[in-house]
Amino acid sequence: MVIACVNHKGGCSRTTTAVNLATSLAIGNEEYGIRRRKVLLVDMDPKGNVATTFGVDKRSVGPTMNELFARGVGDTSLKLSDCTLGPEVLTRSMRNAWRSHNPDKKRGPPKHISVRNLWVLPADLDLSGIEVDLATRVGRENRLKLALQEAMDQFDVIIIDTPASLGLLTVNALSAADCILIPIQAEFYALEGMGQLMGSIRDVQRSVNPRLKLFGILMTMVQSRSKLCETVTEQARKHFGDRVFETQIPRSVAIAESPLEGAPIVIAQKPSKSNPASQSYWEFAREADSRIGSING
Repeated sequence: MVIACVNHKGGCSRTTTAVNLATSLAIGNEEYGIRRRKVLLVDMDPKGNVATTFGVDKRSVGPTMNELFARGVGDTSLKLSDCTLGPEVLTRSMRNAWRSHNPDKKRGPPKHISVRNLWVLPADLDLSGIEVDLATRVGRENRLKLALQEAMDQFDVIIIDTPASLGLLTVNALSAADCILIPIQAEFYALEGMGQLMGSIRDVQRSVNPRLKLFGILMTMVQSRSKLCETVTEQARKHFGDRVFETQIPRSVAIAESPLEGAPIVIAQKPSKSNPASQSYWEFAREADSRIGSING
């Protein structure tokens, strides 16, 4: 299954959601009933924040998404595996980042600072120029779908993080995806922009990808006891019903600070009542895992 994490509004925890969902599904969790899956996390955002979340030094990254897009159709000189960062690289990067942020702790990083079954296809700033190049290419909406063709039989789940726009990079993600995951910040303006986003999704369904479905809507950056958050959530459920996930992601300093530690929150902190941010993303992953199982039959 290919899931595109999409919202053209910035600051809605889109990258954070994509990273933590991919990591949770890759690690698995018996307590939450999440079975371990082989996951590919694709970064379509030129900011390249996915790799940064795992403590990866982007200056040391080899070929990226940009090179995959630049190659010609049928060109096999560059493979997908040449551009991906595997679990060993991600684990090493996270542990190095942990050491740099905890220089006084001589015992080294805890054992839970590691990941299995997860591969990352990173992006960099060069990807921002690819939209201009794509505009002149035949089949420009399907370039990502072609690039991921060899990955379809290698991974159980592919999750695509998209930029905060409705340009060709996002359209490529929607063309390649089976389902769309939409994180919505629990604020009035976020809901207001949903009409434009849903209109773009319908355009893609009509002209490029008729099989595209809505995987679900996740409320993020929710403040407890906030009347505005309650109102926005009620409106979302009124329009989208049970497609809105029961789990809500709280507004949390821990989530914002997690990339500084070089690991997603679901790795950096064990889920518990004292770590509600990590717990909420694991609960969301349990719901997402259940929906994947239902869709796949």
